[in-house]
Amino acid sequence: MDLAEQRFQIGPGALSLLAVYQLLAYAILQLPAGLAADRLGPRRTLLVAMVLIGGGQIGFSLATAYPLALLARGILGVGDALTFMGGLRLITAWNASNRVALQVQLMSVIGMAGSLISTIPLSLALTTIGWTPTFLSTGVATICLGVVVLLTVTSDPPAPRSPSVLPGLFRDLRSVWLVPGTRLGMWMVIASAFSFVSFSTLWGYPYLTRAQGLGADSASRLLTVLILTNMITGPLFGLLASRRPELRIRLSGLVITLVCLMWVVLLLWPGRAPSAAVVALVLVLGLCGPATMLGVDVARTSNDATRVATAAAMANLGGYVAALLTILSIGWLLDLGQRNGLPVNAAFALALSSQLVLFLFAGLQIFRWVRKSRAQT
Repeated sequence: MDLAEQRFQIGPGALSLLAVYQLLAYAILQLPAGLAADRLGPRRTLLVAMVLIGGGQIGFSLATAYPLALLARGILGVGDALTFMGGLRLITAWNASNRVALQVQLMSVIGMAGSLISTIPLSLALTTIGWTPTFLSTGVATICLGVVVLLTVTSDPPAPRSPSVLPGLFRDLRSVWLVPGTRLGMWMVIASAFSFVSFSTLWGYPYLTRAQGLGADSASRLLTVLILTNMITGPLFGLLASRRPELRIRLSGLVITLVCLMWVVLLLWPGRAPSAAVVALVLVLGLCGPATMLGVDVARTSNDATRVATAAAMANLGGYVAALLTILSIGWLLDLGQRNGLPVNAAFALALSSQLVLFLFAGLQIFRWVRKSRAQT
C-alpha cells in the first residue's frame, strides 16, 4: 500500500479505488463474459483472458500516472470475468454433468487459495526487487499460462450461430431470462452473496473493530477465518450438489436463514456481543460463498448446454448488483446515524439492519421462483 501511494502520489481513498475499480469491471463484464464464453467457447475465451490479465499486469507495472494505473486495473477486471466464465464453460463442456458442480466449487476454492498464497510472495517481491519487476514478471507468467491453454485445451465445443451477431446475443439473453430456473438461481445468489460480499470487502473490518471493539489483529484473523471457511466448505457443497442436486435449494435456504438469524441476534444484542456470537456470524458468512455457487449451478442446469455461461453470468450479476446496493446503503445509513449523534454500536445496528429487508425480499422471490420452476418442470 505504501509503495502504491508513493508511486502514484495518491492517498488512501484513491488507493482503495484501484481495488474497487477492478471489482467493478469484473461485475459489469459478467454478462458480456458469459455471452462470449458461450459463443466463442472456453479455449478462445481463456486465451483472451490470459492476454488481458497479463497485459493489465504489465501495464500496471509500467504505469507511473494514476489514470493509467486505473485503466490497467480495469483491464485486469475484464480478464478476471472472462477467466471465470471461460473456466465454467470448459468444465461444463468437457465433464460429465454429475461432476460439474463439484469442479466449479473447486475452481472457486483454487482461486481463493491462489489469492491467499500469493500475498506473502508478492509482498516480499515488492520489497526486494521492486514494483516494476514484480508486476512485470507476473504479467509475463500469466501470458505464459495462455500458451498452456493453447496447448492443452485443444478444441472448443460447437457454439450457437446466428445470421447476425447482435440479434443472436439478444436472443440468447431473452431465452435465458425467460427460464424460471435462471431467476431462481439469481435470487439464490443474491440472498447468499450480498451480506458476505459487503462484509468481506468493506464493512466487516470496521464493524469488528469499531462496533464490536476487537483489535486490528483479531479482526484480520476473523476475516481470514471467513475465507478459509469458504475454502473448506466449498468442495463439500459441490460434492453434495453433484450427488444430490435436489438438495441445492434447501441447503442454500438453510445458509441464508442462518446468516439472517445471526445478524438479528447481533443487531439486537445490547452493547457488544459475546465473542462466540461474533465468531458464529463469521462462520455462517463463510458458508455464503459455496451457497452462491449453488445458485449459479441452479441457473446453469436450468438452461440449454449452449447457454450455461450466460445463465451463470446473469445469476452472478444479480449478486454483485445486490452487494453494491448493500454497501452503499450501509454507508449512507451509517453516516446518517453518526450525523444524528447515535453511538457507534447503534449507528452500525441501524446501518446493517438494512440487510434484513433484502433477506426478506430475496427469500420471498426464491419461494416464488421455486414454485414457477417446478410448475414448468
